[in-house]
Parts: sequence; structure tokens; C-alpha cells
Amino acid sequence: MEVRESPDPSPAAGEVAVKVAYCGICGSDLHEYASQLPSMRAAGVFQPVMGHEFTGVVAAVGAGVTGTKEDDPVVVHPGGSCGKCYYCSSSQANLCADQQGTGYRRPGGYAEYCVVRADQALALMDAKWLQAAALTEPLGVAMRAVNRGGTAPGETVFIAGGGPIGLLAVIAARLKGAGRIILSEPAENRRQLARVMGADDVIDPKQSASLQVRELTKGIGADVSIEAVGITPTMDDCIAATRRGGRIVVAGAFEMPYSVMLLNLLVQEQSIIGTFGYNEEFVQARDLIVSEAVDVSPLISRTVSLQDLPATFDEITNDRNKYHKVLVHP
Repeated sequence: MEVRESPDPSPAAGEVAVKVAYCGICGSDLHEYASQLPSMRAAGVFQPVMGHEFTGVVAAVGAGVTGTKEDDPVVVHPGGSCGKCYYCSSSQANLCADQQGTGYRRPGGYAEYCVVRADQALALMDAKWLQAAALTEPLGVAMRAVNRGGTAPGETVFIAGGGPIGLLAVIAARLKGAGRIILSEPAENRRQLARVMGADDVIDPKQSASLQVRELTKGIGADVSIEAVGITPTMDDCIAATRRGGRIVVAGAFEMPYSVMLLNLLVQEQSIIGTFGYNEEFVQARDLIVSEAVDVSPLISRTVSLQDLPATFDEITNDRNKYHKVLVHP
């Protein structure tokens, strides 16, 4: 990763240029940065500029754009779905195979300026929300995971992992009326924050997370478990902690195959459910933040400049537990 100078981008018809205010460092970016797998960016499938969790102020408006003007504060929906395929037409735009994702196939928010389609730039009520609303995207991801689990009022939700998605899933589960929220996390600083975010029980997985969940639920187990790390031990915990007939949601980014005993899944009638991105959850997340219905600010640990970003990636990759959410402030 390196800092490069490039010309300021100009919006084409139907686009806007956004002067980036804050862009969150996402765990998926860190996964990609540290991965030993073949690089999609090196292969030319993705372009070089990462960053998909960002807010900013509209700096220029392309031809034909209405409803958005210069100086409007916005949060960017990075999806860029095609709007024409089967999935886009059936309210599953997150599964569109032709997405021009900002930060992936189009340059992202680790930059001073970024061009997006006008419909991706969603209005914020006031510029004072530019920092907090940078967490709209990960909150939308967490809300989607909780929704995919079919979480119902009164149910027990177990969350494996106290990174940003796991901590935001605490908020999302509370919004769905979960009766009990249990979060497992080895790092003490994250366990402390989980309590602030509203978890009822916070446990250390060194003492067998699944057994602790069983003890807390009088032997029954969780109704819904959310894997928010992407590694074998936490997935094992989720399966073992979930009751018969319960649901396990995979929200962590697994790089390697995971083996599961399907007979156990069959006998216990459990469901393993994938989740990807968000649909209506993105706008809902924005509205929750700007209405002050939720407070995501405790997750923000630090802001850094673009110049400091390469060193910050190295720092976080070497110690994932040092910070909660770091924002780039160009």
C-alpha cells in the first residue's frame, strides 16, 4: 500500500464527485491486505483504491443529476448494483453479479475525492453527522446479519467476535428485540466495549464459549448465533452453542474451507445461513444514526490521514485488537 498523487476526478452524466470526509477501515480490506491468496487487484479485476465506508460533501455534480447539489453532506452506498438483473428486480440487489462496487471495481474512499453514481450519494441531515455516519455501512452489514438469522423478539442471540461487526450486531440484535445478547471475545478492551454497546453477557472464549452459552441458557443454547470473525474456532463455537432448530449466520470473511458434520446439522435441524452486504438495511442504518436512535460513536477509536494509512494498515494487521474502528480523514 502506498500514497499516490492523481488528478481530481470529474463526474460524468448521472454522477457526483464527493470530497471525502471520513472513511472507515473495514475488516475485509484488512483481510485482503494480509491475504496470501491471489490478489483481485493485482489481477486487474479490482482497481487499486480501497475504501467503501465513507461520507463526504458533494464537490461537483454531473449532467442530469437532480436532487443533489454541491456542498450537500452525504453518506455513500458503495454497492453500485446494475438495477436490471433478476436479483436487482427481486429486492436482492446485494446479490447482483454486475455490481460496480465503490472501493472494488471503482475507485473508493481512501482518497481526497471519489466519483460515484448520484443514487449512491444518500443525503445526511447535517454535516455534523459526517463522522458518525461513516459507520452506516458496517451497521447495515450487522443489521443484515441479524435479519438473515430471523431474529425474533425475546430470542437469545450469541455473537462470536467483538470486532466492529460483532459490536454493531449487539445494537442490531437489541433493535430486533432480542431477549438476551451474549458476546464472546478474547480481548478485554473489546469485552468492555461490548457491555457499553448493550450486551447482556460478555464471555471469554478461552473457557469454552459454547459451554458458557449453554450454562447461561440452562442447557438449551442460543436461538441465533452470529459468526463475526471468519475463523474455525468461532464457527465451531457458534454451531456448538446453538440450540436444536436454531440458526447460525456466517458474517465473518472465511478465506479457507470449513468442515462441518452434516449429520449433526441434520439431526439437530440447525440452519447455517450466509449473509452478504445489505439491502434496505443501509438506509435504515443511516436513519438510525442521524436520528440518534443509536450511538455508534464509542466504536470510533482513532482518525488518521491518508499519509498515515499504509503504516496504520501494518499496525492494525499486526494487532487487530488495538483499535475498534479507525477512520481515515483525508
